[in-house]
Amino acid sequence: MRPSTIPLPRRARPALLALAVGVAVAAGACSSGSGADEAGGSTTASSTTVATAPPTTTAPTTALPPTTALPPTTAPANDLLAPPPTVVPTLDRSGGLAPFVHRVDTTDRVIFITIDDGAVRDPSYLDHFQQLGVPFTSFLTLPNAAADPLYWKGVQERGGLIETHTIRHPNLRGAGEATLRREICEPADAFAHLFGRRPTLFRPPYGNSDDAVRRVADECGYAAVVHWTGSTNNGKLTMQDVVLKPGDIILMHYRDTLNADLDDVVARARAEGFRIGRLEDYLVRAP
Repeated sequence: MRPSTIPLPRRARPALLALAVGVAVAAGACSSGSGADEAGGSTTASSTTVATAPPTTTAPTTALPPTTALPPTTAPANDLLAPPPTVVPTLDRSGGLAPFVHRVDTTDRVIFITIDDGAVRDPSYLDHFQQLGVPFTSFLTLPNAAADPLYWKGVQERGGLIETHTIRHPNLRGAGEATLRREICEPADAFAHLFGRRPTLFRPPYGNSDDAVRRVADECGYAAVVHWTGSTNNGKLTMQDVVLKPGDIILMHYRDTLNADLDDVVARARAEGFRIGRLEDYLVRAP
């Protein structure tokens, strides 16, 4: 089931465009340095307990200039590409809370690639996505998305769906109602206008979530709040469990080691008999 595009009301477009431009200057706060903190948390966090410490401040990663041209988009046939699921997992929205998904509930031998932030937009990533020919989900902060929409449309053309990761990349656990609605809901409205598709999944920075985050995410139309079971760092995949398991969600970041990180995950999937699935095919909003 593919999520439908929800057009943005005409009178709201100027405000959202102003928001996208205004927050683009804050891209340094959502740099690849913050991704290291997220990846570090993945070795200790679970679906009920995640690290609560705020991020360590690091120098921002400099993004490349906006893209002006994109290479061809034809992807090769790939035996790693998983078919859509025959049974879509049921997501529990009881209590008006979006489910917090640590690992997809499936017996299919499938894993999922997710890539966060978007501060580094290297054209070689587009070539690599095209060569691999597998689906992946990009969780972008709004400033990084608004800084170069053409680049992210190229990502979409190569099998990547774009979901949200807040505006300023704050720790949302314990945040007030106004902050939650701004950081969770406003990017969904802006992305619908930028990319022609309203996001259905939300990833909280550092994996930090609570009932308030899940409630606002549900009210803003998200199917799930997404965590992870393994992460990559400098071309090496580290899992919370020793081996891959069905439904594992892998965390990566748009930083200068992304191509090596992708290669390591693909090699592990082949070696352990897994395919790469489209996360959005498995995490569908329940009525």
